[in-house]
Amino acid sequence: MITKSITTKFTYMVQLFKLSLVILLIINLNNHWNDACFASGICGGVGCLPPPPPPCIPAQCGVGYGCGQYGCYRLRARVASSRTLKISSKDLEGIEGGDEEQENRPLDTPDARFMACCQARQLPDACLNKCSFVSFTRQALQNMYFRMDQCPMQAAADMQFCAAQGRDHRECCTRNGVANTVAGEKCLTFCNQIPGNVTQLDMTYLSCYDRFENMKGCFWHDLKRRLERYHLQKNA
Repeated sequence: MITKSITTKFTYMVQLFKLSLVILLIINLNNHWNDACFASGICGGVGCLPPPPPPCIPAQCGVGYGCGQYGCYRLRARVASSRTLKISSKDLEGIEGGDEEQENRPLDTPDARFMACCQARQLPDACLNKCSFVSFTRQALQNMYFRMDQCPMQAAADMQFCAAQGRDHRECCTRNGVANTVAGEKCLTFCNQIPGNVTQLDMTYLSCYDRFENMKGCFWHDLKRRLERYHLQKNA
């Protein structure tokens, strides 16, 4: 009886161990699949990206807000202040932030340009707090995917575009080790944010976001350099 009892307990423990391994494997695969989906706001498979937010109804937006593709967004005031400069789009060629020829735009920092672009793309308030190089993180994207954040996951592609200012940063990303992953040069796809450059993602891109901060560093340094050059030219 004792031997049988020990054998039964051992068998039970083995089965429990196997079940635990299966559960861990499922969780791991699910996390990888989710990572592949929220990597750039574009999904490569069916059913992994959360459904888009419901259509915006203008009447639901308060005073000072308009109705955009992600919900109500804050209308930008066009009042000059001591902390903004009135510029022409020709003066900031290649710096994303709206298509208007004349507009009051803050030009002080890369974060200011990041924010201006997000506003120009009509992102709601829930997304604007991530439109900075400090708060735009992989964790922020994960929270959006799991709906732990009110900003819709679909807006992640706009944020990536704004962080890169719609430019091709593949050369910098190569130097910065973005391609030093299992996916190799496929990771450089995330560094090329030229409008119209759409790539269908799949799980082979998963390892790319281990280099998320490397990509972001390229975006920030390029924008900072161009802003400094702009100010030097304006003050010359």
